[in-house]
Amino acid sequence: MRMHTFGRTAAASGTALVMVLGTVSAASAASAASTVSAAERPDRAAPTHYYVFTKRHQSFAYHDSVGSFHAQVRLTGAHSRRYPMPWVFRITSARLRAIARGNAVCTATGLNGRYHDRHVVPVGYYWHSTVAPHRARKVYTLSGTCTFAVQVGGRPGRAFVGFSFHYAINPSSRGAAPASTGPVVTTSVHIRR
Repeated sequence: MRMHTFGRTAAASGTALVMVLGTVSAASAASAASTVSAAERPDRAAPTHYYVFTKRHQSFAYHDSVGSFHAQVRLTGAHSRRYPMPWVFRITSARLRAIARGNAVCTATGLNGRYHDRHVVPVGYYWHSTVAPHRARKVYTLSGTCTFAVQVGGRPGRAFVGFSFHYAINPSSRGAAPASTGPVVTTSVHIRR
């Protein structure tokens, strides 16, 4: 089997390969991450680690070898009780952009299936949208995947680049939540040839 590597991203000839590439380090998430206790878990399995938007921590940024993700919730001043969360994801990997052939079809889901977003954009575009409404102190997951044609070593293929962000909104918190040791954002790359 011939293996093509792209930094920490890899593509294997004739098979599908998935690699989880990014996690938030404890230092970058220490100011506003939390862990769910068994008693707080809803009926549906919740992620173990998630970012908590508070009045002191109203924005979140993440970057790894695949791309960058940013989200924010305004909790000071006049804000909506629906707690809208504008977000943006961008494929920043120069190697992925170099092998891309054509636009990406990007689809996001969230709010336990009540939020959907779909755009056809150039690879490397700042894909953005707003998720709402949220309930305070409920854990959510926002997931997105971009698919696009690629050419690797003269052979055509298809790339699937994804992200997942686990979060909650706590407008009544005055300080930071306890630090989490686990990931609140993950990215993945899957290339089929």
